Parts: sequence; structure tokens; C-alpha cells
Amino acid sequence: MGKHFGNKPLKTLFIKLKRKLLKKPLITAGLAIAFFCFLVSSATISPVMANGVKKLAPIQLDLNGTSLTTEIFETLDKLGYSVDSAGHMTNPYTITVSLNSTKEELKKEKLIITKQIEKILAKRHIDNYKIEIEQSRKSPPNETSKSKEINKKRMNIFPVISKTMKKFGYDTLGIGYNNDVISIYLPNTEKRKKAIKQAVEKALMKEKFEFKKVEFNLYNESKRLQESRWSSIISIISDNLIGKSDYKLKGVGYRVKDGKTYISLNTGLDNSKDKAENVAYLKESFEKFFALNSTKEQIKKDTYELIIYGKNKQVLVKIKKD
Repeated sequence: MGKHFGNKPLKTLFIKLKRKLLKKPLITAGLAIAFFCFLVSSATISPVMANGVKKLAPIQLDLNGTSLTTEIFETLDKLGYSVDSAGHMTNPYTITVSLNSTKEELKKEKLIITKQIEKILAKRHIDNYKIEIEQSRKSPPNETSKSKEINKKRMNIFPVISKTMKKFGYDTLGIGYNNDVISIYLPNTEKRKKAIKQAVEKALMKEKFEFKKVEFNLYNESKRLQESRWSSIISIISDNLIGKSDYKLKGVGYRVKDGKTYISLNTGLDNSKDKAENVAYLKESFEKFFALNSTKEQIKKDTYELIIYGKNKQVLVKIKKD
């Protein structure tokens, strides 16, 4: 269960990009994030003057923009560093980088890499953060051997299951394998579960695979698709607000319930006069973002409610579509 923002249990955000995903990038935010391409997808608002003294950090909600994690990973990769993973966590906002290097190499490269990351953060107007650079952790030899054995068995079993499932109209599906138990992910509207189970078991026995049982994990297909649509929105919000001291964002969460998406931004802002400009700028930025044709196309006809909570859980901004 995620953290509770505004007394609502929501999915919380952690983003990490692994080296093996670089050729076909995938970033996660509770769920797999789907990438979509649009012609117009940027809501850039000119920074306002706060108390006539300084400009607020700009907010650029851009569906086509490069995520912070991806930019860090690709920048370091182009500079020749062997990066195993790059990610960031919230509260406190922490940038994490894992390197495939020795302790001596890490000690030598750490300062240089930190400077590179700081340049990226400065360009994005991120001024409140921590940076952690560590050596990539390798699994113990016995664990690696066991993992290889499981992966080999999984790779042999999956094609058999996939071939069988195509007969029932499933070109793509989720399959889990743990302790010789095979889990197949199906929409909860599927009525042929008994026939599917028998067909899969028969195919596996024909190929002489050993397994304990075949089970199904059922999901609400429309809810899953809606969660996928909004997970990319949540990632964009995180990239544009977390780490900017003007907005004091502590966390972003979301959930889908009864066909409606609830988004919660938990901040350390209060509703005093000196924060009025910050809150007004946030509200304006989100209103323009949701008004973009690209955003409307992304979220389709989904209804939603976005709430920005302040320091004492007071509601600072509420934007919704019913």
C-alpha cells in the first residue's frame, strides 16, 4: 500500500532506469509507464515574480520531454561511464546512480559524475536534492546460479504457454513463474478459464515440464489501461516539481477508483501571503496542461481529481473533471 496523502491510499512514485533497458527504455512508477507520441504536448508557463523579488522555478509539463532519469543515464553513458542504473526517490529527494566499477574507480569518478548530474539538475531548476553514487551490487555466486537455473526454465516454459494462449486469442499476456507455480494474468471478464488451464497443463506435460500448478491472476482490464495512461502523467509531474524548493513537493500519488483517477500532491507549502504566488502558479500550470489537446488525447475521456495539499494537509488547489 502506498503512502496516505489526504487520507487516501495512493500509489507512490519511485523511478529507476536499468542498463539492460537502455535499448528499449522502460521507466516505472508503481506500474509500467507507457510512452505516447504527440505533435503538441508542452504546457510552459512563464515564471511569475514571487513578492517582486525572484522568479519562481519554471514548470514545463511536457509529454514529449526527456525524463530526468533518462537524461542522467544517457549523459553519463555517452561520457563513457558504465552505469548499471539511475533513479530517484522522494522525501528526501535523492538522485541515485549505480556504477559497474571497482571501489578505486568509484572513488576517482564520483566527484566528476556528481558535477555532471549537478549541471543537469541546474538546467532543470532543481535546487533541493541529494546525490548518491554507489558501486553496483552483485548477487552472491550461489544466488546467481539459482537465478540462472530459474530463468532458463522460465525461458523454456514461456514459449509453450504463449503458443497455447494464442489459440484463445491472446497475442500478449503476463506470465509469472515462482517455485514451480505458473501464474497467468487474465482479464476478469474471461469466461474460458477452465478450458485455458487444461490446455496449458496439457501443453506443458507434453513437453515434459515439471510444475506444481497453473493459476490465474485476474485484473480489471479497463482499470489497468487507465492506470497505464495516468502513470506517464504522474512521472511528468514528478520530474517537473520534485526537488524545486519553490514548491516543496514531498510526494506524488495516484489511484484509480470507480473509473476516476485521483491525484495527490503532498507539499510543505502553506496558504500564507508569501506562498500565494507559488500556489497560483501551480494552479495555472496544471489548468493549462490539462487543457492541451495532447493531454486530452492521452487521458481520453477519463474523469479525474487533482488535489495539492499544503503543510497541514489543507487543500491549496483542486482541479477536477467529472
